[in-house]
Order: sequence, then structure tokens, then C-alpha cells
Amino acid sequence: MIDRVLDAVARALAAAAAAAGAAIFALILGAVVMRYALSAPARITEELCGLLLAMMVFLAMPLALKHDLNIRVTLVTDKLPATLRRAVWIVSEAICVAFAAIFAWQAWNLMTFHQRLGLKSEQARLDLWPWLAAMMVAVALTGAIAAWKATRPPPDGGGMHI
Repeated sequence: MIDRVLDAVARALAAAAAAAGAAIFALILGAVVMRYALSAPARITEELCGLLLAMMVFLAMPLALKHDLNIRVTLVTDKLPATLRRAVWIVSEAICVAFAAIFAWQAWNLMTFHQRLGLKSEQARLDLWPWLAAMMVAVALTGAIAAWKATRPPPDGGGMHI
């Protein structure tokens, strides 16, 4: 049950990441048309594309971790006995959980600060706190997935498929 819920939420965030990628494409295409066909460059394109690119990376992280699509160097751990390999697996997942907890906490503090002061992006004048909230949710989910994976056996190194 937990596995299916984590997978469904990770897939939803990955779909949002794909939508962010499509939005970047559309923004750049629109900016090119405006610049060369209409001689009126869009001022907000670079800033909005930067925010969308950050979202693309963060929103795709949970699915990548959930399905072991991240890069792992297993040269040493593959040669360890099963018990020690399991211990290393748990420690590595605990490090991921700790990173996610610290990142999410700092993002929460930054998000509430931005929200309290009503801080906006420079050119597009977009509220920044929703972007920080999305990053916080994605990293918190990544940490939850790492915690769940620590309770499971380590992957065999043969690769996983979505």
C-alpha cells in the first residue's frame, strides 16, 4: 500500500516535471518568435525558464530514487557480504533521509520568510514561495522514499524498470 502511494505521488510529480519541460520549450519558442518576428523580446522568459528548470529537477527526483534510476557506484559494495551490504544500504538511505530533512526544513524557513515579506521575482514579479514549496514537497517525498527503501532489501545492481 505504502509503495503504491509513494509511486503514485512520485509519478504525479514527474508528470509535473515533464510539464515544466514542455513549458520551457513553449516559452523559448515564444520568445524567439517575439524577438525575430515581432521585434519585441519577452523580458520574463529567462527568469521563468530558470524557475521551471529548477522545478523540473526537483520534481523528477522522487521518481528517480523510487525506481533506482539514479547513478550508484557499487564497485566496493557488490563485493561485500550480504549482511554488510545491507548495513551500507541502510546507512546510505539514512544519509539521503538526513539530507532531505535538512533541505526541507531550510526550504520551509525560506518559504515562510518569502511568504511573510511577499517577495517576488525580479522581472516577472512572480511570488517565490510557491516555487520553494514545490521544492520542499519534492525533497520531503524523496526523503520519505529513501526511508521506505531502507526497510527493503538493496537493489541487485541489475537495474530497475519503471
